[in-house]
Amino acid sequence: MNFLRHFHQALVVLFALLNGMMLYLFLLNLPYGLDLFLATFRKWQALSPQAGYAMGFTVVLMGMAVFTLRRLDDQWKNRLLFFRWSEPHPARDAFLSTRRQPFGSAELLSAFPKVKDAGFDPGIQVESWERAHQRHAANPVVLNTEIHWRMLRDLYVLGLLFLIVFLLGWLAKAGIPFQLVATYVFLFGAQVLFLLLAARRLGFRLVDNVLGVELGLGE
Repeated sequence: MNFLRHFHQALVVLFALLNGMMLYLFLLNLPYGLDLFLATFRKWQALSPQAGYAMGFTVVLMGMAVFTLRRLDDQWKNRLLFFRWSEPHPARDAFLSTRRQPFGSAELLSAFPKVKDAGFDPGIQVESWERAHQRHAANPVVLNTEIHWRMLRDLYVLGLLFLIVFLLGWLAKAGIPFQLVATYVFLFGAQVLFLLLAARRLGFRLVDNVLGVELGLGE
């Protein structure tokens, strides 16, 4: 577990560095590319003081982004992921879902009668799921899915923070040619969209895996 925790942290830092590199090149009005990034250090004197300002800003931003990510609790991360303020957990509709699940709804509700008695209240659904999760958190299938979900969720939140800063920077740099901006719009936007969909999907899979184990499907 210590290895996975350190790997998670290293992945977050690496992702922040990659996004910081993109933002740094954008602030210098340069196209995206590793060669151009390295060339800015060879041409540092010619690009000064703009290069220094851009580098200082991105380094501070990377540190603040990673710090903010670590300070956010699961509730806030889920709000950003599912765009819901109240009960943003993926299990809020676990017992009343239109998704295809690996078990029948009748079997599920018979194992959790409290959910139906409460009128499928989202809070009760989350509470019931959390209890099942506590019982099976050490199950290899559940544990593996949860680790990957938390990684993807953190990368999504981090990517979202950089996307917001990029959009604000784009507004501040009015007049910059769109041909140059288009690449960064695609890179920042595509990664956030991909991570959004992937993290949501894995979150729902975690919910189903816990319920499946609770119903004995993996035995």
